[in-house]
Amino acid sequence: MQQPSYIVFQCYGYEAVFLECAFSLMSLSGLYTPAELSNTEIWIYTDKPEWFDKLNCPLPIYFRKMDAALIKQWRGKIDFVHRVKIELLLDFTQSRTGNVLYADTDMVFLHPLGDVWSGIDKGELYMHIQEGKISERGNPIFKKLDNYLRTGAAIQNKQSPLYDMDMWNAGVLGFNTQHRHLLTQALAYTDSEYPRFPKHIVEQFAFSIQFQTTGNVKAAMPYMLHYWNMKEMRPVISSFLEHFKGRSWNELTRYSRLIQPYLLVTEKNMFIQNRSLSEKVLNKKWQPAPYNWLQLEKQM
Repeated sequence: MQQPSYIVFQCYGYEAVFLECAFSLMSLSGLYTPAELSNTEIWIYTDKPEWFDKLNCPLPIYFRKMDAALIKQWRGKIDFVHRVKIELLLDFTQSRTGNVLYADTDMVFLHPLGDVWSGIDKGELYMHIQEGKISERGNPIFKKLDNYLRTGAAIQNKQSPLYDMDMWNAGVLGFNTQHRHLLTQALAYTDSEYPRFPKHIVEQFAFSIQFQTTGNVKAAMPYMLHYWNMKEMRPVISSFLEHFKGRSWNELTRYSRLIQPYLLVTEKNMFIQNRSLSEKVLNKKWQPAPYNWLQLEKQM
């Protein structure tokens, strides 16, 4: 029998993060009825659990209250916001056995997770998507990390150079609690390296190292989309919830399909690629076209 399954979010601070989490829950509800999640618990680490009351979401949601003191503690002596994720998962797995799927709030479920849960149950490890090998220096932050990893200040790996490792996006993490030690190791790497290389990708690279060293990492991308570079989604979700205020959860779930983040990501990338020289100089920003919810609602 498959072990219990847990979906874990961290959702605190800005209102925009809560909007993302609401949309993520809607996308999950579009794939499963509450009864179909009888072996799954959804845990939200949040400073405002009462925010979710207005959604009347029937999914099996549980809350772990985080106050300012706990968040500060989990940021650690290095005061690193992404360190909270590792501490959160260590806290969650301390007294549980089963399959864990962590997701950032800016993530939408695309397909049922049966194959993912089966893989995790067998000991497979998941991250969102592979972003490239560090030594290939595919973007400015990879170049900086590659340079750092080649210095004497960086931790060295006895098996192979760390700069030859792949960077995986850590917006999704799938693992069984038997792999809890990987969280401890990722925390140790983060605490060691962030003070010497204070960049946001240190936590992500810490997970990439530990998961790859343990085995073959599998991509969660076919099942889940992490739209991390699409902050423009936030006003879209906000206007959606404003228009459909007072609707039932089933209606919210149904109409939320009108929001298609993967198409917006494509539109934004096309805009960036096709900007004129003057638009690049002026750093012209992309914005999604306004949604006419009343008109769109009639199409469903």
